[in-house]
Amino acid sequence: MRALIFAALSVFLAGSALAQPAAPTSEDVHRAFQETDRNGDGRIDREEFHRRAVEVFYFLDANRDGYLVVGEIAVIPIEAFRAADRDGDGKLSLQEYLNARFKDFEAMDANGDGVVTREELERYVRSHAPRR
Repeated sequence: MRALIFAALSVFLAGSALAQPAAPTSEDVHRAFQETDRNGDGRIDREEFHRRAVEVFYFLDANRDGYLVVGEIAVIPIEAFRAADRDGDGKLSLQEYLNARFKDFEAMDANGDGVVTREELERYVRSHAPRR
């Protein structure tokens, strides 16, 4: 279960962190939070999260076919991929990817106020990062 939830962090940690399935550092989390918090208010709302998730989807879509397949998102466990692949066609559409990521947003939003704070993200990372 930890590996499934940890996959959600790909929305925040797009780029070099995606190349490594290791737990993100505090610096990685801080940088990703700042990049996602577009208006700089110290909170990530659903719109900011959505924009980041769309960017990550297209960043990961290496062959630019509009779908993600297991090979394009190797850091996400196969179980998480299958759970997100609602139609079972072996690939994730943008909508399937977003649906899965918004479930993760809700899990990160510990107090249910519709935004993710840096503290909520850090707590989420600490409690869901893979154990070594």
